[in-house]
Amino acid sequence: MVAAAPSPGIVGKARRAATRVLVEKVCSLGIPVHLLTPEPGDWRGLDVHVHPTPSQGFHLGEGLAALVEELEVERLLYFSAGSGFLLDPEDIRGMMELELSSPFGVFNNFYSTDFALLAPPNPGILRELPSDNALGWAHWRAGYRCYELPRNAKTQLDIDTPGELQLLSCSPGLPPELAAVLSGMPRARAEVLLEILVSPGKNLFLVGRISGHLLRFLERTSACRTQALIEGRGMKAEGLPVRSLVRELLASRGPRGLVAALAAIGDAVVWDVRTLFGALGIWPSPEERFSFDLLEWDALKDPFLRELARAVAESPVPFLVGGHSLVSGAMYLAVELAWDRVPGAVPPGKVVRLEEEDERIVEISPGGGG
Repeated sequence: MVAAAPSPGIVGKARRAATRVLVEKVCSLGIPVHLLTPEPGDWRGLDVHVHPTPSQGFHLGEGLAALVEELEVERLLYFSAGSGFLLDPEDIRGMMELELSSPFGVFNNFYSTDFALLAPPNPGILRELPSDNALGWAHWRAGYRCYELPRNAKTQLDIDTPGELQLLSCSPGLPPELAAVLSGMPRARAEVLLEILVSPGKNLFLVGRISGHLLRFLERTSACRTQALIEGRGMKAEGLPVRSLVRELLASRGPRGLVAALAAIGDAVVWDVRTLFGALGIWPSPEERFSFDLLEWDALKDPFLRELARAVAESPVPFLVGGHSLVSGAMYLAVELAWDRVPGAVPPGKVVRLEEEDERIVEISPGGGG
């Protein structure tokens, strides 16, 4: 089952192209596909069951629950639009055929889910969820045994903002339809990031909802030094308030002073700016957010956003800005792309052997970070 939510501009086009890639892979395995979408006309030519949804006010959990009850399925493989498209058909088949102690759930990210296998799906649990972020938490609290897939580009990358699209556009092996959508995407800042990742002595600064796993991964697979300011974890999946040092810097130094302070720490900055928006209690329209991510400051109507985006755009240190996916799946992809460009380089997963739990499905027992 795939939920294809609408999104404007380049993000919407990229999501549709990526979702089509995913759907074609699932269909090739003979697995029935049910598509929840407010844009049913976009999916002609695919062998899928299309279920039209409202363009506004759609409650994902209620939609999933109703479909599960109608189909009476024993297991549900769910994807949000823009997730899972890098998976190989063999990955999808392997996930679908997992046999574990029921009831169980397997999640790409337990703490902020984009896709999952639920066996069996429980309409009562699903109905309580307005979005998919808390799928893992909800099923764990309901007594499911919960597992997480290995974290890598294939499992973690989700198309959510133009931030990760800039990195994705640097990939040479994209499906033609997705490559065509991203052909005009600015990539100069992403290219600098890729160079820094394989450059000893360079410094990368990450800001936002960064997991300990990503930091461990970067420590073991990149050549540069990585520093991080972690804030905003759980702001969407659990609705937690954002306590933000970046907000304090903004209050004391203003937009240009904030950007200068962040730029002073790294040779490149990757910024999940949605944490600042959450701390400020603002949530610009998708069009404003995406223009901000592309640093199109002159297109922004909000004076504060315009001033901050202009400061970032004019910084001598390159910034990539976006949302959570930029500092999660996009960074796993960035490391792979960076090392692919270095002749004779050891594949990034083999530079230093990762811990065993990074290479297999692991059971999740919340109680600490995550």
